Amino acid sequence: MIIENQEYKVVALKEDDLGLANSNDIKKIIEKELSDGNKFIVLDLIGLNSINSAGLGVLIGILNKVKVQNGKLKMININERIMNIFRITKLDLVFEINK
Repeated sequence: MIIENQEYKVVALKEDDLGLANSNDIKKIIEKELSDGNKFIVLDLIGLNSINSAGLGVLIGILNKVKVQNGKLKMININERIMNIFRITKLDLVFEINK
């Protein structure tokens, strides 16, 4: 996917929920992408229906890792329930979200 003249790697979350139980999986995927030189990442949350505080912490950690690499993280396909959690926690102001 090309956005703003940059090649973005799309990473789709296949889990229904994001929390402590599966946080290492997404961390490993993103770390691999970064080590492969993909520092512009689109996180596709199309399958995500539930997220807890551990899941939010994982996303913040991912954002920080991408920023350290001078990259960008965008999120797409966020359902309204998850978007409300982002609004309540003010993370909609932290992450770049495209519906």
